[in-house]
Parts: sequence; C-alpha cells; structure tokens
Amino acid sequence: MQTEYNNRQLTPLLEVGNQKPIDVGCGRLSASIGLDGLVRSVNGYHPQQGFITLTSIEQFPNDKWYDSSYVRRYRRGLVDSLEGESKALGFGIRYQEKAAWQSVYYLEGKAPVFRYQFEEAEVNSLFIAAEKNEKGYLIQRVEVINKSDKEIVFPYTVSGLFSLNRCSYGQLTEGGPIPIPPLENRVDVQGNLISISNPHLSSRADLLLFSDKDTLILSPLQERANEPVNYQYGTELNLGKGESRFISVVYTLSQEEESVLELTYSDVEEWIAKAIQDLPKWNKTVFALGEKVEAAPFIIQRNLDYIMSCCSVPISDEYVCVITDHQLLPLSWNRDAYYMMQLLSESERKSGFLYDDSYRTEWKSQIQWIIKGHLLWMFEKADRPHRYWGRAYLTNGISKDNVFQFDQQCYPLLELCDYYAQFGDRETVKRVLPIVKEMLDMIIDYKHEEKWLFKTGETPADDKVDYPYHFSSQVLAWYTLQKLSGLNEEFSFYDTDLSEWADQVKNDCIQSFSTYHNGKELFAYLTDLKGNFQKYHDANDLPVVYAPIWGFCGRDDAKWIHTMEFGFSEENKGGFYPGPLGGLGSVHTPHPWPLGDAQELLYSELMGDTALRDKVFHKLMELVQWDGLFSEAIHEETGKVQSRHWFSWPGAFISTVFCITIFKSMGRSM
Repeated sequence: MQTEYNNRQLTPLLEVGNQKPIDVGCGRLSASIGLDGLVRSVNGYHPQQGFITLTSIEQFPNDKWYDSSYVRRYRRGLVDSLEGESKALGFGIRYQEKAAWQSVYYLEGKAPVFRYQFEEAEVNSLFIAAEKNEKGYLIQRVEVINKSDKEIVFPYTVSGLFSLNRCSYGQLTEGGPIPIPPLENRVDVQGNLISISNPHLSSRADLLLFSDKDTLILSPLQERANEPVNYQYGTELNLGKGESRFISVVYTLSQEEESVLELTYSDVEEWIAKAIQDLPKWNKTVFALGEKVEAAPFIIQRNLDYIMSCCSVPISDEYVCVITDHQLLPLSWNRDAYYMMQLLSESERKSGFLYDDSYRTEWKSQIQWIIKGHLLWMFEKADRPHRYWGRAYLTNGISKDNVFQFDQQCYPLLELCDYYAQFGDRETVKRVLPIVKEMLDMIIDYKHEEKWLFKTGETPADDKVDYPYHFSSQVLAWYTLQKLSGLNEEFSFYDTDLSEWADQVKNDCIQSFSTYHNGKELFAYLTDLKGNFQKYHDANDLPVVYAPIWGFCGRDDAKWIHTMEFGFSEENKGGFYPGPLGGLGSVHTPHPWPLGDAQELLYSELMGDTALRDKVFHKLMELVQWDGLFSEAIHEETGKVQSRHWFSWPGAFISTVFCITIFKSMGRSM
C-alpha cells in the first residue's frame, strides 16, 4: 500500500448485497465513485443554482417533473445505467486490462481506497477530498506497482463522459419545479487540463492530471454539445522490476469567470499529506482493524462522515446548509437535518468512547461549527416568504416548496434548545431569539380556535393530509414548547409561560387523538377534531416512538404501546408491508423503510424485548448498503434497494439508535 497511509486504519466495506457508488467529500465539494473506480459525479454549492454536478448522465428534462416513475428511474441513473444507455458512465482513470480481483476500503472511515490485482501489477487508488482557501478539491492518487520480475508496460486510459448540470431536485411529490437552464457542455482539453463549462450555469469543472511529478499531456479537444461529451486518451506507464509509478487527478468546480488553478505536483503531494493528517482518529478498540469489520461501529463511523463530508455544505463563513443527500435530492428539510444533527451531537457527547484522546477537542470544535452554522442558516438565510419555513430548501436558502408542514416549524426551535444545552453558546441564542419569537407568533395562526392543536398541510412524508391535525406533530410541538419554556426562563424572550402552552397541547392531544381499534385504545394518525380519524402509522413519524423518551407518556402507557403494536402490524394499511424482510414503511414509497426498522429497534429497547431487538438488528444488517449507509426503502421479499440509495436521515437515526441500544447490549459503557 502507499506509504503515505500505511499507518492508518484501512477498513473493508461490508459484505452485503446492497451496493452503490461510494462517497467522499469535504463539505464544499462531494463526489461518488463507481465500483469500477470511475468518478460518477462531482458536486458542489452554487450561489444561484443551489447545487451543480459534473456527471455522465443526461440532464433532467423539464417535461418530466410530475412523472414519478421517471423520477425514480432517473435517480437510479448513477447506480444503474438508464434504459437504453450505451455509453460507459463515469470519468477518470480506466485500466485497459481486466483485473483478476478488486476490493474497496475506507481509510479512517472517510477516504475510499480501491485495490486491483492484475496479471503483473497491483494498483492502489486513493480518493481524498481537500479544502484550500474555502474551495473544495477531489484528489485521486493512483499507485501502480510492478509485481513481476521484469519490466512491464501498464496501459490505461484517461476517459470521461462529461456533463455539467444543475442538479434536478426532482421529487416524487413535486411541490413546484424549478426549471433547469439549457444544457450546453463546452469541453476544452489542453495540456494536462480538461475543462467542462456550461455558460447557462456560469460554471466550470476542471480536471488536472499528473504522471509522477510531470504534467500528463493529453490529446487536445474542443467540443460543444447539448448532451454529455465523450473523451478518450490512451497512454501507458513503463515500470521496471519492483518499481512504483503514480498518476494523480485533481477535480474541482468553479465559477466560469474564475481563473484555472495553477497547481504543481508538489502542491498535490502537500494537499494529500495534509488531508491524511487531518483524518479522524478513531478509538481502535471500537473500530476493528484489518479484514474483520464489526458492523455497528462501522455504520456509525460512515454515517457521521457522510453527514459531515457530503451533506454539511458551507455557503459562507457563518452559514452551513445541511442537505438530505449530495446526489439525488441535494435539498434541505428541517426535519431530516434535525436528526442528522442529533447524530453529530450524540457523537460529541460520546467522543470519549469513539475517538482517541488527542482528537476529542478537534471533534467537538467541528461538531459545534456545523450545528451552529446550520442554525444560523435556518434562522437567517433560509427564506420564509409566507412567514413559515417551507418544505424544502436549496442550499442558497431559497424555499423550493412553500407548503406548510407544522413539524418543520418545530425542529429548528428544538435544535436551538439542544444546541444551547450542549454547548452553552449564549451569543448565538441571543442572536436568533427575535426570529424564535416571530415563529411562535406565526404558529399561533395555525392553532385550532378552541383546542391547543395545530394544523398542517402535509405529513412528515410530504404527502397531503386527509384531516388537518396530525398526531406526531403535536407530540413534537409539546416537546419543543417544553424545551423553549426552559430557554425562556433564562433569556426572557417571550411574554407568555410556554410551559402552560405545552401542558395544554399535551392534554388536548391525548384527548383528541384517542380512539379504538379492535377494542384497544390507541392514538390516531390524523383527525379533523369532528370525530373522524385516520388510523395509520408512518416510518417518518419519529416523535411517536420518542414520546416516552421525551416524557410525553410512560413506556408502559397502554395507548402508546397499542399505537406502536398497530404500526408494526398488517392492520396498519399502507404503512406496514409484510414479507420475509417486511416492516414499517410509508405510503409515500410503498415498501418497508429502514427508518421503520429503526423505530422498531428503539421500541424493542424501550420495552426490554431483547429477542425483538436482536431480530431487528440482524435485519438491518441485511438491509444496510456496503458502505454503511441506508436507503429510503427496500423490497420486502429480497431486501434490495427500491428507492433512494442516497438518503442521510435513515442512517443518522439508525446510528443514533445504535448508540442507545447496540453498545449497551454489548456491555459497553457509553
């Protein structure tokens, strides 16, 4: 292996059936690499467009926004070729010889490493993301080692199918499409530089290539097209017996008017060394070394990194937008982001367990910077044209879908309370308190005329409601008001006793949502407060399973138990999907969801049901993808991913639950 990371932890990916391209990033730039070692996408923030991507698939067509089947198929384009796709996807270094075997690792849970064994050579390809002067770079360092007892020629190709697009933002429940600018790819290859620009985005992607310490001179090309542009340049390395040679590729995204980076091989070496030095320092008694991987710690490790490296996007010195994924829907939901930040918070509280002593202070600083930046982005940057937070946001703070979801109004307020309780940052709290007051004034407009219950336009699954009052959102409102009451006692920002509001919400919620199913009293999913109920439970409704943890009810509360038992049964029509790998899901994507399994895992812990806990844990080990991330939905018969290979919220929640359950069951003190 390369000497520059020989002494760092190299962990193989999980041996599971669900595979996807694997991810790397530094916040300002993110990327995914296919199983062949070719880069599938390089993505980053754009101040006008929100998020742009250098990719190989066709740009999303403007006439398909409301075609949900096409949206699903398009999303699979970076995992499987689109139907009828004949060109190879990806770009980078392609090896002309077929490898006898290959394997993939993560260096310190963060930087992908691909290893290939050829007839006479071994190849190690490291991908690492670096930041310099508030700009992100992806660096690929390929080491070719002659393993034979003679001189060899190693042929390879610099190749790519290039298209610089605005990300689609295509949703299954489209709340208002943002048309994509026309596509015009201008590819210019000169010297060791490949530039792909799109004047309609005012953006450019650059690839700089080196062969050992020299620039890698390519065959020139100038081409314009309204589709992906193909480029191929074949060359070779000559290696003496036992000799190692290096190929380096640097990828970056820029504004079109920015000058091309003047970069030397020495700069590349320096950046790689610095990036490796800055890799996390995990507690090696927890995170297994070598070929054997303990799945739960690896899953926690990878989900932490995915949030920080690919989903926490700095857009200024102060603001950090937290997107739900970097690949399919690089948008920000307050709901998703809250649970993602919860995992970061939990990791900071458990840093004495997760990290070496030398790394804990640095980790705390990173976590606080991201959460603080996210709070400031939500309160100060995310626009509210109708006073409330919208359904989803572009990274630049523009509200994409101005639909009123009541729970989305609560999560930023709750995140602020959590942040202050953990970090004691009075300055940040004082800075946003005027907006907190505005939001409290706003939600009163959605209160029932008589009861302390609040209307919503959509469920947490982004689906329209049949009745306007939603149970888990009221539980969340109660918990948020309880937390804000404590904050109000210290900062006196609101002239009302918020604990009284909370008490009234709880009382009216218990009274108004209580109903019967098969002779058992439980909480309804929705009600119109006129005697009509919808009996249902959804994988997206996490406040319900959190209710006894938050103190809304006891874990022995019969109505809560019956609600959860109903949710995990076939009586839950549209929410539960039976089968060998069946479980709680959502009508939004009608299959079992890992989020639903995580609810059942947490429920089993609360009930002290070790048999159920072990069963659900082992099921999650079947459903996890090989890089430790979880999808939106899986097939109930096969366990194969059915929707969204990239989706940070499930893995964040599952990893948080693992911190509560798995380590406890393993006898480890957290």
